[in-house]
Amino acid sequence: MKNDEFIRGKVPITKEEVRAISLNKLDLKKARTFIDVGAGTGSVSIEAAKTYDNLNVIAIERNDEAIDLINKNVEKFNLSNIKVIQAYAPIEINEKADGIFLGGTGNNLEEIIKWSKGLLIPGGRLVANFILIDNFYDTTNLLKKHNFKNIDVSLLNISKLEKLGGRDYFKPHNPIYIISCEKGEEDEHE
Repeated sequence: MKNDEFIRGKVPITKEEVRAISLNKLDLKKARTFIDVGAGTGSVSIEAAKTYDNLNVIAIERNDEAIDLINKNVEKFNLSNIKVIQAYAPIEINEKADGIFLGGTGNNLEEIIKWSKGLLIPGGRLVANFILIDNFYDTTNLLKKHNFKNIDVSLLNISKLEKLGGRDYFKPHNPIYIISCEKGEEDEHE
């Protein structure tokens, strides 16, 4: 989906190129439940719900303006498979997830990682996006500490063609760390 398809405000959006790679790494084709933490405008939740109409999507966001934007986007795309929860993760969820996306974690990174592992089915995928290198290091270390498997990291640098003084140039966007991993099959007891 293109960024301009979404109703947007001042809330950050996961850009379309980053969203495409993150959703691919989540591998939601056969998934039943997907949780989006720090959902922002809801772009990841919306695209997942629109792409996989049998997917139960839970979007968690704490910011009032972001919640309003998510709800407007859910309405715009006429989606019935998204549940929007205004909260600060981790929260109680009574179902297991096939995939979890971390778009924002506030200052609860380790708690959210432990919570995510508890919610994921064995083999369930966790994908996290960060622009700060400290968050990247903290996250990879915590994923190792909590025994996540197949940790994979990509650094995505995107530049978009724009006009400058009647000519074209590539305007760079912030580099994005995309971390993906999975809950091990041996962690089924968690």
